[in-house]
Amino acid sequence: MYKLNNLTLKQREKLFRQLRISITHHSNAIEGTTLSFGETKELLELGHTAGHKPLGEQLIILGFAKAYDVIVREATNPNSIIDSSFIKDIHAIIFEDALKIAPEYISKPIGAYRLDERYIKGVDIKLSLPHQISNDIENLLYRFKSNSMNLKDIAEFHILFERIHPFADGNGRVGRLLMAYEAIQNNIVPPLIKNESRDEYLKAINDKNDLYNFLEESIAKSLELINE
Repeated sequence: MYKLNNLTLKQREKLFRQLRISITHHSNAIEGTTLSFGETKELLELGHTAGHKPLGEQLIILGFAKAYDVIVREATNPNSIIDSSFIKDIHAIIFEDALKIAPEYISKPIGAYRLDERYIKGVDIKLSLPHQISNDIENLLYRFKSNSMNLKDIAEFHILFERIHPFADGNGRVGRLLMAYEAIQNNIVPPLIKNESRDEYLKAINDKNDLYNFLEESIAKSLELINE
Protein backbone atom coordinates (compact mmCIF):
# COMPACT_ATOMS: atom_id res chain seq x y z
CA MET A 1 0.00 0.00 0.00
CA TYR A 2 1.20 3.48 -0.86
CA LYS A 3 1.40 5.32 2.45
CA LEU A 4 1.64 9.10 2.63
CA ASN A 5 4.04 8.94 5.57
CA ASN A 6 6.54 7.01 3.42
CA LEU A 7 7.06 10.26 1.50
CA THR A 8 9.28 13.06 2.73
CA LEU A 9 7.64 16.34 3.73
CA LYS A 10 8.93 17.89 0.49
CA GLN A 11 7.50 15.04 -1.60
CA ARG A 12 4.11 15.29 0.12
CA GLU A 13 4.03 19.04 -0.44
CA LYS A 14 4.81 18.57 -4.15
CA LEU A 15 2.26 15.75 -4.45
CA PHE A 16 -0.61 17.84 -3.06
CA ARG A 17 0.38 20.86 -5.18
CA GLN A 18 0.49 18.77 -8.38
CA LEU A 19 -2.69 16.87 -7.53
CA ARG A 20 -4.55 20.18 -7.13
CA ILE A 21 -4.12 20.78 -10.86
CA SER A 22 -4.31 17.14 -12.01
CA ILE A 23 -7.35 16.03 -9.99
CA THR A 24 -9.15 19.28 -10.85
CA HIS A 25 -8.46 18.88 -14.57
CA HIS A 26 -9.19 15.17 -14.89
CA SER A 27 -12.20 15.01 -12.57
CA ASN A 28 -13.90 17.78 -14.56
CA ALA A 29 -12.79 16.43 -17.95
CA ILE A 30 -14.44 13.10 -17.05
CA GLU A 31 -17.69 15.09 -16.74
CA GLY A 32 -17.23 16.76 -20.12
CA THR A 33 -15.54 20.11 -19.43
CA THR A 34 -13.45 21.19 -22.41
CA LEU A 35 -10.44 22.96 -20.87
CA SER A 36 -7.11 21.30 -21.64
CA PHE A 37 -4.68 20.41 -18.86
CA GLY A 38 -2.58 23.46 -19.80
CA GLU A 39 -5.61 25.78 -19.67
CA THR A 40 -6.61 24.40 -16.27
CA LYS A 41 -3.05 24.92 -14.99
CA GLU A 42 -2.96 28.54 -16.25
CA LEU A 43 -6.36 29.24 -14.71
CA LEU A 44 -5.41 27.83 -11.30
CA GLU A 45 -1.84 29.09 -11.09
CA LEU A 46 -2.00 32.42 -12.91
CA GLY A 47 -5.70 33.31 -13.00
CA HIS A 48 -5.64 33.39 -16.82
CA THR A 49 -8.99 32.39 -18.31
CA ALA A 50 -9.16 30.46 -21.57
CA GLY A 51 -10.80 33.13 -23.73
CA HIS A 52 -12.66 30.81 -26.08
CA LYS A 53 -14.04 28.44 -23.41
CA PRO A 54 -17.36 28.91 -21.55
CA LEU A 55 -17.05 30.99 -18.38
CA GLY A 56 -19.38 28.62 -16.53
CA GLU A 57 -16.95 25.73 -17.04
CA GLN A 58 -14.04 27.81 -15.79
CA LEU A 59 -15.91 28.91 -12.68
CA ILE A 60 -16.74 25.27 -11.89
CA ILE A 61 -13.05 24.39 -12.27
CA LEU A 62 -12.09 27.20 -9.86
CA GLY A 63 -14.81 26.03 -7.45
CA PHE A 64 -13.56 22.46 -7.64
CA ALA A 65 -9.99 23.56 -6.82
CA LYS A 66 -11.35 25.51 -3.85
CA ALA A 67 -13.19 22.36 -2.69
CA TYR A 68 -9.96 20.34 -3.14
CA ASP A 69 -8.18 22.79 -0.82
CA VAL A 70 -10.89 22.28 1.82
CA ILE A 71 -10.61 18.49 1.45
CA VAL A 72 -6.83 18.50 1.93
CA ARG A 73 -7.03 20.85 4.91
CA GLU A 74 -9.86 19.05 6.70
CA ALA A 75 -8.52 15.54 6.05
CA THR A 76 -5.36 16.26 8.04
CA ASN A 77 -7.49 16.25 11.19
CA PRO A 78 -7.87 12.60 12.30
CA ASN A 79 -10.96 13.45 14.37
CA SER A 80 -12.87 15.22 11.60
CA ILE A 81 -15.31 12.63 10.22
CA ILE A 82 -17.27 13.13 6.99
CA ASP A 83 -20.92 13.88 7.68
CA SER A 84 -23.83 14.85 5.42
CA SER A 85 -23.43 18.59 5.99
CA PHE A 86 -19.77 18.36 4.93
CA ILE A 87 -20.80 16.54 1.72
CA LYS A 88 -23.41 19.22 0.95
CA ASP A 89 -20.89 21.99 1.64
CA ILE A 90 -18.34 20.45 -0.76
CA HIS A 91 -21.06 20.34 -3.44
CA ALA A 92 -21.95 23.99 -2.80
CA ILE A 93 -18.30 25.13 -2.91
CA ILE A 94 -17.82 23.54 -6.35
CA PHE A 95 -20.82 25.26 -7.92
CA GLU A 96 -21.61 28.45 -5.95
CA ASP A 97 -19.52 30.91 -8.01
CA ALA A 98 -20.73 29.49 -11.31
CA LEU A 99 -24.34 29.68 -10.08
CA LYS A 100 -23.98 33.43 -9.38
CA ILE A 101 -22.38 34.33 -12.71
CA ALA A 102 -23.42 31.63 -15.22
CA PRO A 103 -26.55 30.03 -13.71
CA GLU A 104 -27.52 28.41 -17.02
CA TYR A 105 -24.59 25.99 -16.52
CA ILE A 106 -25.78 24.71 -13.17
CA SER A 107 -28.35 22.07 -12.25
CA LYS A 108 -30.13 23.20 -9.12
CA PRO A 109 -30.29 22.89 -6.16
CA ILE A 110 -26.66 23.18 -5.05
CA GLY A 111 -25.58 22.19 -1.54
CA ALA A 112 -28.82 20.22 -1.20
CA TYR A 113 -30.08 16.85 -2.39
CA ARG A 114 -31.87 16.46 -5.72
CA LEU A 115 -35.66 16.53 -5.82
CA ASP A 116 -36.22 14.43 -8.94
CA GLU A 117 -35.65 10.83 -10.02
CA ARG A 118 -32.45 10.09 -11.94
CA TYR A 119 -31.19 7.27 -14.11
CA ILE A 120 -27.72 6.52 -15.45
CA LYS A 121 -27.95 6.05 -19.22
CA GLY A 122 -27.17 2.54 -20.36
CA VAL A 123 -26.64 1.20 -16.83
CA ASP A 124 -29.16 -1.04 -15.10
CA ILE A 125 -28.61 0.36 -11.62
CA LYS A 126 -31.43 1.79 -9.53
CA LEU A 127 -30.47 5.13 -8.00
CA SER A 128 -31.98 6.26 -4.70
CA LEU A 129 -35.39 7.90 -4.98
CA PRO A 130 -35.45 11.54 -3.78
CA HIS A 131 -37.23 10.71 -0.50
CA GLN A 132 -34.66 7.98 0.27
CA ILE A 133 -31.48 10.03 -0.33
CA SER A 134 -31.06 11.52 3.13
CA ASN A 135 -31.59 8.18 4.85
CA ASP A 136 -29.32 6.33 2.40
CA ILE A 137 -26.50 8.85 2.92
CA GLU A 138 -26.83 8.62 6.72
CA ASN A 139 -26.72 4.81 6.55
CA LEU A 140 -23.62 4.94 4.34
CA LEU A 141 -21.86 7.35 6.73
CA TYR A 142 -22.86 5.21 9.72
CA ARG A 143 -21.34 2.15 8.06
CA PHE A 144 -18.07 3.84 7.02
CA LYS A 145 -16.26 6.20 9.39
CA SER A 146 -13.96 8.25 7.19
CA ASN A 147 -11.03 8.12 9.64
CA SER A 148 -10.83 4.31 9.74
CA MET A 149 -11.01 3.11 6.13
CA ASN A 150 -8.68 1.05 3.96
CA LEU A 151 -8.54 1.20 0.15
CA LYS A 152 -11.18 -1.56 -0.20
CA ASP A 153 -13.54 0.48 2.00
CA ILE A 154 -12.84 3.60 -0.06
CA ALA A 155 -13.72 1.69 -3.25
CA GLU A 156 -16.95 0.33 -1.76
CA PHE A 157 -17.97 3.72 -0.32
CA HIS A 158 -17.46 5.34 -3.73
CA ILE A 159 -19.65 2.77 -5.51
CA LEU A 160 -22.44 3.10 -2.93
CA PHE A 161 -22.25 6.92 -2.95
CA GLU A 162 -22.56 7.01 -6.74
CA ARG A 163 -25.58 4.68 -6.56
CA ILE A 164 -27.30 7.04 -4.14
CA HIS A 165 -26.49 9.87 -6.59
CA PRO A 166 -27.61 12.51 -4.09
CA PHE A 167 -27.24 15.64 -6.23
CA ALA A 168 -28.79 17.01 -9.41
CA ASP A 169 -25.27 17.26 -10.85
CA GLY A 170 -21.69 16.85 -9.63
CA ASN A 171 -22.05 13.41 -8.03
CA GLY A 172 -18.89 12.08 -9.67
CA ARG A 173 -16.90 15.19 -8.77
CA VAL A 174 -18.03 15.15 -5.13
CA GLY A 175 -17.50 11.38 -4.92
CA ARG A 176 -13.92 11.63 -6.20
CA LEU A 177 -13.13 14.46 -3.78
CA LEU A 178 -14.51 12.39 -0.89
CA MET A 179 -12.26 9.54 -2.05
CA ALA A 180 -9.26 11.88 -1.82
CA TYR A 181 -10.35 12.93 1.69
CA GLU A 182 -10.72 9.33 2.87
CA ALA A 183 -7.33 8.41 1.40
CA ILE A 184 -5.49 11.33 3.05
CA GLN A 185 -7.18 10.76 6.39
CA ASN A 186 -6.06 7.14 6.35
CA ASN A 187 -2.44 7.81 5.31
CA ILE A 188 -3.02 6.67 1.70
CA VAL A 189 -1.83 8.58 -1.36
CA PRO A 190 -4.97 9.99 -3.07
CA PRO A 191 -5.75 8.27 -6.39
CA LEU A 192 -5.47 10.26 -9.62
CA ILE A 193 -8.26 9.07 -11.93
CA LYS A 194 -7.31 10.30 -15.39
CA ASN A 195 -9.77 11.24 -18.10
CA GLU A 196 -7.98 8.83 -20.46
CA SER A 197 -9.02 6.00 -18.10
CA ARG A 198 -12.66 7.16 -17.98
CA ASP A 199 -14.15 4.03 -19.59
CA GLU A 200 -12.12 1.71 -17.38
CA TYR A 201 -13.16 3.73 -14.30
CA LEU A 202 -16.87 3.69 -15.19
CA LYS A 203 -16.71 -0.05 -15.75
CA ALA A 204 -14.86 -0.60 -12.44
CA ILE A 205 -17.58 1.31 -10.55
CA ASN A 206 -19.77 -1.80 -10.83
CA ASP A 207 -17.57 -3.99 -8.65
CA LYS A 208 -15.63 -3.12 -5.50
CA ASN A 209 -12.75 -5.50 -6.32
CA ASP A 210 -12.39 -4.07 -9.82
CA LEU A 211 -12.48 -0.54 -8.41
CA TYR A 212 -9.94 -1.46 -5.73
CA ASN A 213 -7.52 -2.67 -8.41
CA PHE A 214 -8.21 0.42 -10.52
CA LEU A 215 -7.53 2.70 -7.52
CA GLU A 216 -4.20 0.98 -6.89
CA GLU A 217 -3.21 1.84 -10.47
CA SER A 218 -4.52 5.39 -9.98
CA ILE A 219 -2.37 5.82 -6.84
CA ALA A 220 0.66 4.84 -8.91
CA LYS A 221 -0.30 7.67 -11.33
CA SER A 222 -0.40 10.11 -8.41
CA LEU A 223 3.09 9.07 -7.34
CA GLU A 224 4.43 9.69 -10.85
CA LEU A 225 3.70 13.39 -10.29
CA ILE A 226 6.44 13.56 -7.64
CA ASN A 227 9.05 12.51 -10.20
CA GLU A 228 8.02 14.99 -12.89
